[in-house]
Amino acid sequence: MPRTRRGGPPGSHREGDAGARQGSARPPRATRGGSTLPGTAPPQPMPSGRRPFSALILAGLTVLALVPFAGKAFHIDDPLFLWAAQQIRHAPQDPYGFIVNWYGVSNRMSDVTKNPPLTSYYIAAISSMFGSGEWALHLAFLIPAIAVVLGTYLLACRWCAQPFLATLFTLITPVFLVSSSTIMCDTMMLALWVFAIYFWLTGLERRSGVRLALSGLLVALCALTKYFGMTLIPLLLLYSILKQRRVRWHTAYLLIPAIILGGYQWVTYHLYGRGLLLDAASYASEMSSPWGKRSLGKLLIGMAFTGGCLGLVWVFALRPWQLRRLLAGAAVAGTIMAVVGGAGGIGGHAVVGEGGSLWWTAALLGVFAAGGLSVIALAITGSAKWRDPETQLLGLWVLGTFVFASMVNWTTNGRSILPMVPAAGILILRHMEQAGRGAKRPGAWQTAAGVACAAALALGVAWADTAYANSARHAARVIDGKYHDMTKRLMFEGHWGFQYYMEALGAHAIDAKKYELTPGDIIVIPEKNTSVIPLPRSWVTLLERLEVPSSRWIATMRVDLGAGFYADTFGPLPYTIGAVPTEAYLIFRVTHP
Repeated sequence: MPRTRRGGPPGSHREGDAGARQGSARPPRATRGGSTLPGTAPPQPMPSGRRPFSALILAGLTVLALVPFAGKAFHIDDPLFLWAAQQIRHAPQDPYGFIVNWYGVSNRMSDVTKNPPLTSYYIAAISSMFGSGEWALHLAFLIPAIAVVLGTYLLACRWCAQPFLATLFTLITPVFLVSSSTIMCDTMMLALWVFAIYFWLTGLERRSGVRLALSGLLVALCALTKYFGMTLIPLLLLYSILKQRRVRWHTAYLLIPAIILGGYQWVTYHLYGRGLLLDAASYASEMSSPWGKRSLGKLLIGMAFTGGCLGLVWVFALRPWQLRRLLAGAAVAGTIMAVVGGAGGIGGHAVVGEGGSLWWTAALLGVFAAGGLSVIALAITGSAKWRDPETQLLGLWVLGTFVFASMVNWTTNGRSILPMVPAAGILILRHMEQAGRGAKRPGAWQTAAGVACAAALALGVAWADTAYANSARHAARVIDGKYHDMTKRLMFEGHWGFQYYMEALGAHAIDAKKYELTPGDIIVIPEKNTSVIPLPRSWVTLLERLEVPSSRWIATMRVDLGAGFYADTFGPLPYTIGAVPTEAYLIFRVTHP
């Protein structure tokens, strides 16, 4: 019997691998043009004739997954992008030249926002044609979501024998569905990100200056959508050096985004007195959440957000159904639960607020962190074992995003984890395809069951976030209907989507620096919101406590339950599972000026 090589690379799929393997052979060196790994055969790509059909199916699944959320109320930071778009329609040369009350006091928009304006220009273009309603804008944001899926598929076709499944791993994550059901910049940034990488890879292979220039332009647009896109410059530079064994003239195309971003820094400096590019970088590095900065607690929360944001997709990273790996994951989860639960928090800070369950939150933290650790470990071990440029690119993509989200950015949140999802999905699939010693690949039914469970969780989290967003819109309408005719001024505290709908109905946000309240004013204060300052009870009389239903069994932003999908200042989990209380709003009447 002829000897065969042991194992296979992540992504290889050779006939006969299921049979007995005997002996060994000297591993071939990686080829320059493809994605052959040391000691392995190249993966069998999907036949090109099937790729358009698979891409069409993936686009259709994306639409089916997101259309149910097209009526979702504007939420969290959505209003900032909407207000900038309104400004752009009147003064496109000055996107942030207006005043906004976002932190309880009035500030210049250029001081408040830490995102570049490209998404708001997109919103301005859509709203000028179709209006600025929820349905019109959410349907318009299906385009970048589909682009993320198709771009991921193009990359997966190069690196996986099953690119459809690898791409599906991106689609069925909670972080992708939640982020794609907002009108914030994250999904659009990721769409530009994956296509920038795709055109850079193909540009290097074909020695195409057009593709490399297009990639450089996409990198610039990516960074002007969200500043994190700047990290593509060192990522692609390092990949080019690894691929070509030295710095070649092709890397000069990375000067395109550098020049464009330098121009953006100069323009915003002259418009607003400081360059917004470096201002955002300074803000991200100097601010800190209650969990500290570059601490073990922050690292733990980063792993928990990674696992929670990937949902159940990370289970596939354990090379599913292998008992040894599942037991190891359970041991990690149990240890974290015991330590956090026994200590009552992380680094001296409680993981839940009053009314929350400490041990349940600690248990979820342990499970999510074990999942995140499995993905991070996969990126590290894969990069150490397989030294080809493609695996290094995927590993650095995941690890760089993780380090930024957990150690550099001022807060860990789902939006910061999102960029790693396509790379994580491809890495997991390549890992599954590796035919290691004694490893039993999951069967079709096992894989289908895992995908179905992951999709159910992702849809559940997206639905919960939608219910939470809609509750603020409903509360604003109920409050306006009851109190609009009872007072000359209806005022409120709290921000996010609640502020957007209250102001749209004619209410005014209280400025904490200028209390100009008169007897008879009605003031609304949400119990669970941001930048809320309690009023002296000697000034006001409580009229009622309005309760509005929200999600019942999953919470994405509840400080009392430890859930902080959009900011870990609300909690160490991206979401929590269990009974969720209603959203409450306190209604006061001013009795003393």
